[in-house]
Amino acid sequence: MKLLERPTTTIRTRPIRGNTAALVEFDDKFPPAYIKIDVDANNQPVIRYVIHELLHVVLSELVIGKFDESLEEVLIVALDGHIYDWVAKSKSRVARWTTLIDKKLAEADAEKAEVPHEELVDRK
Repeated sequence: MKLLERPTTTIRTRPIRGNTAALVEFDDKFPPAYIKIDVDANNQPVIRYVIHELLHVVLSELVIGKFDESLEEVLIVALDGHIYDWVAKSKSRVARWTTLIDKKLAEADAEKAEVPHEELVDRK
């Protein structure tokens, strides 16, 4: 939650192809200066995917270079299930996560809206 609350953490929705529901990008120091999460909004609940991607950030120092990428994913999937279940058991926790995620998504939409439509569709 603390990483999600940071102003340098962003979340946006966009179509993501393949068997991927969300992606995270962050710099290689901890705590990272920025975290960028992309979520395919067709995959619900968004909270679970945000938790999953934040676990990649939190566990990066523990797993990168020590475990194969496929094992890293197994560890994170196991943890995200437990954390999501814990969040889902409390209406107040769900509300807090939902409010913060919605705020981050609205910020991303506001930034996107500032770019003129002609510039967005220009295929030079």
